[in-house]
Amino acid sequence: MHILYGHQVRDEHMSREQQEFARRLRGGTSPSIHGESAMAGGRPRKNFASAQDWVTAFFEKGADEVLGYYADDFVWEDIEFAQTITTKEELYKAFVVFNNSGPDSPFGVHLFEMISYDGGTAPRGSKPETRKDGVPAGWNAKDYHRLADNILIGSDFEYDEWGYMQWVWKATHNSDFFGIPAAGKTTVTRGTTTQFYRDGKIVRCRTHWNFREFAMQLGVIPAPDESWRNNPELVR
Repeated sequence: MHILYGHQVRDEHMSREQQEFARRLRGGTSPSIHGESAMAGGRPRKNFASAQDWVTAFFEKGADEVLGYYADDFVWEDIEFAQTITTKEELYKAFVVFNNSGPDSPFGVHLFEMISYDGGTAPRGSKPETRKDGVPAGWNAKDYHRLADNILIGSDFEYDEWGYMQWVWKATHNSDFFGIPAAGKTTVTRGTTTQFYRDGKIVRCRTHWNFREFAMQLGVIPAPDESWRNNPELVR
């Protein structure tokens, strides 16, 4: 999703002021962050409009504003690329490059549209049920922990509201897409994001999106084989 170019981000992609902002976050200083109190006191419930606001904020409002959407303790994860963020310093560095994005940005132009939102309140102090009884039978311990441990990051963060979003994404590429030649091409796909909130701030945020769509449109893999639809053995 938004962090897909994170491995390409360098200090030279940030202005001197942006680099200083990141250093202050790393040092434990809490710079003035836009939006920190926007949902304080009498806050409305999350809804479709707030979901659309979140999915476009990275490109339209800037990284310093986005930080205010998240609680001090949070987890942000893109499942497809196994990328996890747990500090506001990392979140800022990952997204600040999009502050100055435009038609000629090396990171391309990205459009997100929210299609559906489902959510609701939860008893204050809610936490997920989790499995913590060791490696199950039949699993290699290294594989199991590589996959399962990230699921448990943030599982101790209490929440009082949740939201499930489905969106579509159009990307116009100006450079390679994770090593795949993509400059000059446009790709489209869909994805989902699940968020949990406490006092209006995001404590857990996990996204899935269809990487296969990108790979097919960039000519790396074929479209799915759907010959099963016409399987003669199943025709009656």
